[in-house]
Amino acid sequence: MRKITEHPILDIEKKEEVSFNFKGQIVTCEKGLTIAAALHQAGFPVHSHSLDGRNRSLECGIGKCGACEMLVDGEVRRICITKVDNVKDVQEIPKDYEPKAKTINAEQPQLVYKTDVAIIGAGPAGLAARDVLNGYKVDNIVIDNNENIGGQFLMQTHQFFFFEKEKNLGGKRGFEIAKELAGDDHSGIFLNSTVWDILEGKRLAVKNIKTEEIYFVDANHLIIGTGAVPFMPPFENDDVPGVYTAAVVQKMMNIEETLLGKNILTVGAGNIGYLTSYQLTQAGANVKAIVEALPEEGGFPVQANRVRRLGIPVITNHLLLKAIPNDNYDGIVGAVVAESKNFEPIPGTEKRIDGIDAINVCTGLVSDDVLHTKGKEVFGRACHGAGDAIRIGEGTSAVLRGKQVAYEILEEMGERYDYKQYLSISKEYIDSQQEPVPILSEPYQPDSDRREEKPFVLIDCLHGFACNPCAFVCPFGAITKSSTSTVPEIDYDKCTGCMQCVYQCPGLAIFGYNYKKNWVFLPIEIEAEENTEVFLVDNQGEKVGEGIIEKIMKKPNKTHVARVKSYDLNGDELMKARGFIAKEQYPDKVEFEPYSNGLEEDKYICHCDDVKLKDILEVIGDRKFISVDEIKHTTRLGMGACRGKRCIKRLKQVLPKYKKSIVGEATPRGPMSNQISMGELYPRSVHEQVEPLVNGKNVKKVKVDSLVAGGGIAGSAAFRYLAEEGQNPVLLNYGRGSSWRNIAGGRPNFSLPELSEIANNNNRIFQELQQISNVDYRPIRYVTFAHNDEIYKTLEKSIEWSDAYLIEPKDFPNELSPHFNTNLDTYKAALVTKSCWQSTPGKVLDLIRHLGEKNGGSVEEDCEVIDVKKEGNVYKVLTRNHNKEYVEYETNVFINAMGPTGHHFAKKMGLETGLFSVKHQAFITRRLPYLGVNGNPMPMMIDRRKYKGFVAVYGQQLAETGQVIGCASPAIEPNETEKNLKINSQDFLNIGTEIFTNWIPKLSSVGFQAVWSGYYVEPRMIIDPEHGLFLGLRGQGYMLGQYLAKMYVDKLVGKPTPDYFDRLKLSGDGLLEKAFK
Repeated sequence: MRKITEHPILDIEKKEEVSFNFKGQIVTCEKGLTIAAALHQAGFPVHSHSLDGRNRSLECGIGKCGACEMLVDGEVRRICITKVDNVKDVQEIPKDYEPKAKTINAEQPQLVYKTDVAIIGAGPAGLAARDVLNGYKVDNIVIDNNENIGGQFLMQTHQFFFFEKEKNLGGKRGFEIAKELAGDDHSGIFLNSTVWDILEGKRLAVKNIKTEEIYFVDANHLIIGTGAVPFMPPFENDDVPGVYTAAVVQKMMNIEETLLGKNILTVGAGNIGYLTSYQLTQAGANVKAIVEALPEEGGFPVQANRVRRLGIPVITNHLLLKAIPNDNYDGIVGAVVAESKNFEPIPGTEKRIDGIDAINVCTGLVSDDVLHTKGKEVFGRACHGAGDAIRIGEGTSAVLRGKQVAYEILEEMGERYDYKQYLSISKEYIDSQQEPVPILSEPYQPDSDRREEKPFVLIDCLHGFACNPCAFVCPFGAITKSSTSTVPEIDYDKCTGCMQCVYQCPGLAIFGYNYKKNWVFLPIEIEAEENTEVFLVDNQGEKVGEGIIEKIMKKPNKTHVARVKSYDLNGDELMKARGFIAKEQYPDKVEFEPYSNGLEEDKYICHCDDVKLKDILEVIGDRKFISVDEIKHTTRLGMGACRGKRCIKRLKQVLPKYKKSIVGEATPRGPMSNQISMGELYPRSVHEQVEPLVNGKNVKKVKVDSLVAGGGIAGSAAFRYLAEEGQNPVLLNYGRGSSWRNIAGGRPNFSLPELSEIANNNNRIFQELQQISNVDYRPIRYVTFAHNDEIYKTLEKSIEWSDAYLIEPKDFPNELSPHFNTNLDTYKAALVTKSCWQSTPGKVLDLIRHLGEKNGGSVEEDCEVIDVKKEGNVYKVLTRNHNKEYVEYETNVFINAMGPTGHHFAKKMGLETGLFSVKHQAFITRRLPYLGVNGNPMPMMIDRRKYKGFVAVYGQQLAETGQVIGCASPAIEPNETEKNLKINSQDFLNIGTEIFTNWIPKLSSVGFQAVWSGYYVEPRMIIDPEHGLFLGLRGQGYMLGQYLAKMYVDKLVGKPTPDYFDRLKLSGDGLLEKAFK
C-alpha cells in the first residue's frame, strides 16, 4: 500500500498535509483524502473486527455497505466516504460502545425542495438525463452521495466507446465525459447527499453526510441512477485485508491516489478485470495474472488485447478457492486456484500462486436497485431506472439510457420534444448493449505496392460493436464505419499515414507501420522513456521482435504514440507487432506450486454478522428451498449494515451446489438508512421551509385580498360570493375536482332537518343560476327504496321536513319507470322525494366562476398549491402556475377548499382534521331514450342496503343526453382510502350491473360509455372560516356546497348565519348525516 506519486493519465498534485490520531499514532496525509485512503497509505488496512474477531478492511469502498464504520471524533462514520479534513481522532468502534445524547434543534425548520424530476445518482445515467431535461428547461434536482460529480466515470481513466452520428463523447475519458455532461452550471446537483428512504407522497428523504443536515425532496418524477455494487463470490478468507473488489481498487487508485498492493492477482476476465488490470499497471502495480473460471475470455477483445500486450497472462478455466493470509491476518501472501468446470473446482488440480499482496476481484456487478424497487411502489410509472441500477452494462449504455429516460419523462409531462432524436437515442441505446460480433479474422490491409510506397495503419478491430470515434479523426476522410455491426474500413488511396488515428482509438487497436524505415507506431498510455530497448509483442504478449523507442509523440489526450524502430522485423513482418514491453520489465512466466494443505469447506457468506455457510445449511436442513425472510430471521444473514445487498446474492450462487435454492429478495430499504440517527428525525416545532427553486428562478410575491384554493363547486361558490362582497378573490384551480365527476343531482331528503334546509336553499340557488344562463337545470324526483322496517321508518320520519311520499312496489312501474322489473321483491316500499334537481356540473361551475370574475375576482387555472403557512394573521400560499412559475400569495383571507388533498395542507398549519379521501366509482351508459314515466327521464333511484361491500347504489338518467349514470358507496370506507382513481374494481362493476339490471332488465343489453372514479372526503364536514377550512363535503357538495359557501362568506364578513352553521366548525359535530349519506 502506497501513495501514487505519478501517473500517465491523471494529474497528481501535491496538497496540504493534515494529521490525525489513530491508535496512539499520528497519521499524516494529504488534505481531501478519505480516512480509509489515509489509513491504507499509512499501512493500517485493518479498520474493524467482525463479531468473530476477524480483521476487516474495505468491502464496497463507496459508502453503501457499512463495513468500514469507525468512530471519527466520537461519531460513527463510514471512513470510505469521510474526509480527513478537520478530523482529530479515529478509532475502531469498541464492542461496549455506548451512544451519547445528541443536541436536538427543534426550532430549525425542515428544508423541503420541490422539483419536477428528482434524479438519484450523478453518474453517467443521471447526468445524461439531467443534460436532456435542462435542454428542455425542466426543473430537476440531482442527488449523489459522492463529493464530486461523475459517479463511476470519475474512476475511469480510459477512453470510452460510443457510436455517434456526430463526434461528441466517443474517445473521451470517463472523468472528461462526467465534466461535459455536468456542464458549467452545477446548480441543482446536491453532492455528499444520500437518499436514505422514499416516503409516501413522492418525497425523498435525504441526508447530507458532510453537514449532517436532513432534508427532503418532493418530485413528480423519479430517475434512479444508483449504479451497482461489486459482487464477490464466496471463497475461503474472502474477508481478509488484501482482498478487494474492483470498485475499491479503482476508487482508491484513481480518486484517492492510493495503491492497495504492488503485486496483484486479478480474478475475472471481463471488461472490469481488463480495465482495472490495465489501470493498475498505469499506477505502477505489477499484475501477475488474470484468472477466469470460464473456458473463454469475456468482455471486448480489444480490451483483452491491450492487457495481454502488457505481458499480463489471462488464464482461463481456473477458479479462485482461497486467499492465503500473512501471519497477522492483515494482508495476503498468495492464493489457491484450481482448474474448473461449470464453476466448480476439479479435485486434485489445486495449485498455489505466491508473491502477491492483493487480490482484485472483478467477478461482476449487482444492480443497486433497492431504491428503484421502492421508487416504483411510491412513484408508480413515474419512476424510471437508468444505467447499472436496472441493467449492468457499459458506461456508454448508461449515458444513452439516461437520455432515453429523460425523453420518456418529457412525454409523460406533455412537453414538446424532438421525437426523431428520441428514436435515435433509443436505437443507440439498444446498439450499445450489443455483444461484439466477429466480422474479420485479420484486419484490412493495403496491397503490397501501397505497403511499400508510404506509411499506413492497420485497424485491429475485428468485431462489430458500438464504437466509431475513428471515423471522425482522419483529416482526409479515409476511415468509415457504417453501423454497429460492422468494423472500420480504410480507403488506402486517401490514407497518408499521418498516424492521427493511432492515438484516438478508445480500444488502442490502431497501429502504424513504415516499411522503408522499419518503424512501428504504437499507442502508449504507460510510463516509458525514449531510447529504451524493447521487445515487440503481438496481441498475446508474445515476443515477435526487438527494437528501440526512438520517439514518443505526446498527444493532448495523453494517449501518446511511440515510434519504435525494429531491429529484426522487416517488411510484412512488421505487421506482427502490436505493442512493446521494455526488456528489463518483461515478466517471467507465472509459476504455480502444487497445493495440498486442504481447503476449508465452510465460508463466511455474510460479513456483517459473520454468518457461515454451515449455519445456513443447518437451518435449511432437508428442504430444497427457503425464503429470504426465513434465512434473515433465523441466521441474521442480510440483517447487517449492508441489508443483504451482497450476501443474499452470494448465498444464491453457492446453494445450487447443495441442490437448494433461496426464494425472494431482501425487503427494500433505503440505502444508508443506518446512518440516520433518531435525533435527526425529531419533529420540528416550526413550519417546514419549502424551497421550490434550485435552477435559477425567483419566487414571485403577490398580495391579494382573499384567496380560494380549490376549484370544485365549494371553492368556486366561495369565490363567487367573496367577489360579490368586494373581496377581490383569486381562485386557484388545479385539476377539476370531484364536482366535475359527480352524477349531477341534488336532493333535500336527509335525516337532519338542518341539512334539508341547506339543500332546499341550494336548490333555490340552482334555480337562480338557470335564470342567468342555461345550466340544464330541471326538477326531478329522488326515489329511495326501503328494503326493511328500519329504513322504512327512517324514510317515513323524513316526510315531516321533506316534500315526499311513500309508494308501494305495485306502483313502481307507474311512478318510476314503465320498464321497472315487476318480479323484483327486494323492496317493501319507496320514498319519492320532490324538490330535487338535476343540472350539468360543468355548466354550473363555469357560470359560478364567471359571476365571480364579473365582480372583480380572477381565476388561476392549472395552478398547484405547494405549501401553506400562517404567520400571525397572514397566510402565505406557495403555488406553481401553468407556466411552471412559482408564486407566493399573501392574504388575510384564505379558504382551503382542496377536497381530497385539503387535509394535508390543514396539517401543515397544525390543524388535525381527521379527514380522509374515499374512492367512489361511477359509470355512464351510451345515449338512450327516456326510460321514466310519461316520456320523462328515469328518476334518481337509491338502494341503501348493506350489500356485497356497499351501502348504497344509486343513479339516474340525464335529461341532457338520455345516458344512465350510476354510482356506489363502499361499506368500509377505510378500505377505499386514497386509492388510485385510475383503477376500477370488479366489485363495483358487478354491483352496479346487478342493481341496475334488476331495476330495469332492458339495461342488460346497454353498453357502457365509461367507468371512472372520484374522491369523497369523509367522515364529516368542516366549514370553518376561523381556520380557513371548507372541507369534507362527503360527496354532497353538489347538493349542499353553494349555500354552505354563502353562509361561509356571510360569516366571514359579519352577516348573520343560522345557529347550526357553528356546528360545522372544526370543534363542532359536523351535522353528521348517517341514514341518507
